[in-house]
Formats: sequence, structure tokens, C-alpha cells
Amino acid sequence: MKKLLLSLAAIGLLNSCSETPSTTEKSEAYRVADRIAEAHGLSQFEKIEKIVFNWNVARASAEPFSRKWIWNPKVDSVTAVRAEGEYTYHWKKLDSLSNEVNKGFINDKYCLLAPLQLVWDQDNFTATYSENVDSPGEGKTLNKLTIVYGNEGGYTPGDAYDFYVDNDYTVQEWVFRRSYGEDPNIISICKDYLNLGGLLIAQRHERPNSSGALYFTELSVE
Repeated sequence: MKKLLLSLAAIGLLNSCSETPSTTEKSEAYRVADRIAEAHGLSQFEKIEKIVFNWNVARASAEPFSRKWIWNPKVDSVTAVRAEGEYTYHWKKLDSLSNEVNKGFINDKYCLLAPLQLVWDQDNFTATYSENVDSPGEGKTLNKLTIVYGNEGGYTPGDAYDFYVDNDYTVQEWVFRRSYGEDPNIISICKDYLNLGGLLIAQRHERPNSSGALYFTELSVE
């Protein structure tokens, strides 16, 4: 999950689009990514002072695993809240300790706001876009945006994500494929959407045919 979370390019009049050197096609791909991000509240993000959330993973054979975060995006401040206490750092000024803590935050933030990463990460991925495809989780007919991260930099180099969206550009499912592999490593079904401070957030990410799930609690946006 550490590597959770895609750019676009269009192929003209067909139902499928893929990135090519063509500026026109690449621009169309990014426009689709922009629409997905906007559908989840991108334009409202600059107004946000603080986001608080618990990132939780339900496990069939053990107690849920949880991490709590307090994020102040305007000042690049992150606080990790743990049973043993709190640790605050600035994520643009990392030392060896904060870098390790920040890996967890980057993962959990990506899960929370993956649609917004489609704009934030555009300099570091390529993409394809297809319409009217069957989703792997619930077998719905949806549109698919696939992004593949570059091989260097970040916490998810070379990995691919498939975002399955409806006609309103709301993410219904997403898939993580490590190292651009053909088979999914994670299939996630987005449930219980909540609008907080203009951000559209899926509170649950369920796994098909499994009791396991990733979910968010104590969510607040100011």
C-alpha cells in the first residue's frame, strides 16, 4: 500500500486514448486527469488550513492497524499522532527521522486524496485512458485512467495505478500494480463518499471477496 496510487493521453475519435508524443493527445489526457481532480475538490484545496485523519487497515487475522495525522498544508507541517506521543515536522525540510515518518504520511495522504495527486504528480507520470471497460472489483462499466510513474524519484517509482471513474469523473475503484506489472497487487472499491470542506473523500476502500478494507476515521477539514 506504500505505493499506492496515474496522466492521460487521447486517441482521437476512438473510445481508447493513450499517451503519444503528440502534444494534442497528451493535452487531452491531462484534461481528463484535471477533471477527475476537480470532481474531488481540487479547486477548494487552497482554502484548507488543516486536515486531520486516521488511516486504518482492517485485517482478518489481527487488530486494525492505524495511523493518525494532522496536516497543515499551507505551512507544510505534519504531525504524527501515536500512542507514545506526537511528532511534528515540516515535510519540505526532512532529516533522517522525519524522512522515515514522512513515508507513512505520503502513503496515507495518497490513499486519502489520490484523485488530487492526478494534478499534483503530473510531471512524474505518463498515462492512458479508455472508455466503457469492465471494472475488476464490481464488474461495472466505467472509464479507466491508467498512470505510470517514472522510474526515479518519489515513493512509487515505476508503479502503475488504474482509476475507474463514472461519467461524473468520480473514482469508483482503483488498482495498484507494482512495477507496471500486468496483474493487480491491490484492487480497491471506493465507498461512503463524504464532502468535507469541498473535498470529496471516499471513507472506505474495500477489497473484493475479502473482509479486509482500508478506511478513514476522525476525518476533519478546516
